Amino acid sequence: MGKAIQGDIRCSLLALLLTNAGVAVAVENEVDDQVLSALEEEVLWLQEETYVTTATKTLEDIKKSGATVSVLTSEDLKNMGARNLMDGLKRIPGFGINKINIGLPSVEVRGVKTEYSEKVLFLINGHPTNNNLVNGGGTWSFHNFIVDDIKRVEIVRGPGSALYGANAFVAVINIITKRSPDVNGTILSAAGGSGDTKKFNVLTGNRVGDVDFAINLNAYDTDGFGEHVESDSVGASGNTNDWNERYELGINLDYAGLSLHGKYLKRNSGPYVGAVNALNDNSEQQYEEYFVELGYVSSLSSNTSLSSKVYYDHFASDNNWEIYPAGAIPAFPNGMWGRSPITQERIGGEVQAEHILGQHKLLAGVMAEHQSQFDVQFFANFNPVTGAPLGAIEDISNRWNWNGSHNRNISAIYLQDIWDMQENVRLIIGGRYDNYSDFGSSFNPRTSLTWEFVENYNIVAVYGSAFRAPTFGELYNTNNPLIEGNPEVQPEEIDTFELGVNGDVTKRLNFRVTGFRNNIENLIAAAPSASSSAVNVSGNVGKLKVNGIEMELKSRLREGSSVALNYTYQYPVNELTNERAPDVPLHKANASFNYRHSKFFNSYVGVLYRGSTSRAASDPRSDVPDSVTTDIALNWQNYITNLEVTASVYNLFDVQYEDASPSGVMISDFPRDGVSFMLEARYKL
Repeated sequence: MGKAIQGDIRCSLLALLLTNAGVAVAVENEVDDQVLSALEEEVLWLQEETYVTTATKTLEDIKKSGATVSVLTSEDLKNMGARNLMDGLKRIPGFGINKINIGLPSVEVRGVKTEYSEKVLFLINGHPTNNNLVNGGGTWSFHNFIVDDIKRVEIVRGPGSALYGANAFVAVINIITKRSPDVNGTILSAAGGSGDTKKFNVLTGNRVGDVDFAINLNAYDTDGFGEHVESDSVGASGNTNDWNERYELGINLDYAGLSLHGKYLKRNSGPYVGAVNALNDNSEQQYEEYFVELGYVSSLSSNTSLSSKVYYDHFASDNNWEIYPAGAIPAFPNGMWGRSPITQERIGGEVQAEHILGQHKLLAGVMAEHQSQFDVQFFANFNPVTGAPLGAIEDISNRWNWNGSHNRNISAIYLQDIWDMQENVRLIIGGRYDNYSDFGSSFNPRTSLTWEFVENYNIVAVYGSAFRAPTFGELYNTNNPLIEGNPEVQPEEIDTFELGVNGDVTKRLNFRVTGFRNNIENLIAAAPSASSSAVNVSGNVGKLKVNGIEMELKSRLREGSSVALNYTYQYPVNELTNERAPDVPLHKANASFNYRHSKFFNSYVGVLYRGSTSRAASDPRSDVPDSVTTDIALNWQNYITNLEVTASVYNLFDVQYEDASPSGVMISDFPRDGVSFMLEARYKL
């Protein structure tokens, strides 16, 4: 910690020197290029040691965090011209960003892919956002999280249930937003681009008395890109409909040891392809989500600190689905319609203590949470059990509701010991016990050993387990002729083994190679029903094994330029059939080059390769072919006028590529966007 504090002091001094240098440029229009270059090199050297909190829930050197961690900074996202968080995540080793039938991204990590990304835990400043209790995913509201408010993103690959509980199955993504010192003023931005896309953002941060505040306001609207689908679930052709409008408010307040932060988001969007993969123009998805968290941190002594927080989350959706458009089914000349409002809440609290004892840093925490689901309704013009028409759209909640009011109580305790056994050997061991009122308990340990066998070269061995709690949909969905919920479903479980080596070849060149193995049991999926009126029922019917390797190489060139290369090989196997799991590529690779022409001008090129994707054994379609896409961005900034402009082009060569649609639902796959552009201007008052 002392080394980190010294680094912060040196960074502050250098920031002051650089600020004064900027003033001198404005006033005298003179600067010593050699002095400036030396200062830039010093800043890069100071930034070489990156500290992260997500891997261990405490501030640690990334090289000693005992986990595979990647970091995206606000500068990274700006240089690559990222429109949203997913544009950054697709560059991370082991990650794949796909699209599903209703337009949400499906985040695949290390060969594990599901429609709603419920096996990835998304955090905002450490606060979980997997609030959709029916589907469990964290991408429903925040999948296109704007980058204007992001300070950094910490991405931990591998299981994280030993600290975070459910959903931290294959990755934990912590979005850390900007606070007052990161803004220090007001930044206005406006952007426009393809698909009649418009974005406006106001970010302001300052100090009033003893209170630091940062507030972000964002409005976003797009008509989408309307990519062509040759044959949907009813054999029709047409264009996707992925219009989207979103309004967002973020707030961070800090006073002494107290903090208050939260997010409010309201999003409306089109169907993309549609709820049952039938193209239509009239469906509308409506989501409203917000949370507020009050925290307090106190130092009990020089070696002991205590942090606590209480929070409240609200998630509501009211989706009006044109399930089949007019004319698709003769019995429904005006189309088949369904509307499914639902409201969900979470309220909870957590207390965590940290104590340094000799060579040990001890962490202990307890948490309790209450989850509730209510106001579940169903409006339709058809009988959901038989499919028979009802005439007009009516409220059928009392007869054939699709789910119901449910509650769940969770309590947990976790412990962790970071033990520096020797100067070059660190052992991290910990575990968490979670108890759920509806299905029982789950215990998940995690341990890692980091050995610096040669100076600046480390071997890291990791074992961890995690669980994914069954959702209210998997437990309680009903009146669905295809699949119903099952209250007896148990959590999904994973055991992960990692062995990696990383090192700094020079101060500017580093590498990391990580081998991993995922063993997953109790996968929840559809199983044939013996007693229900539905064809299938949710059950623990799957086992998956994934072996793979990730390789990364990064080089920081002089004057702020950089090169990054990574490659992932992954081989997922369905252990019940001993066949390769479908819809996941074996190979993924990324190459990016960021070139800083001068202190005013920066350019970026990113090339992404995704290997071909196999089909399920019962699917007669040919494999989804591989693809190579290229994104470029140019950034110009004027330090005198505080104006900055970024121009970006995505899929520069207009490559036509698709994400696999599930077997048996439609002939075509889900088309991805062709070439598009964005132009954004930012001005600091």
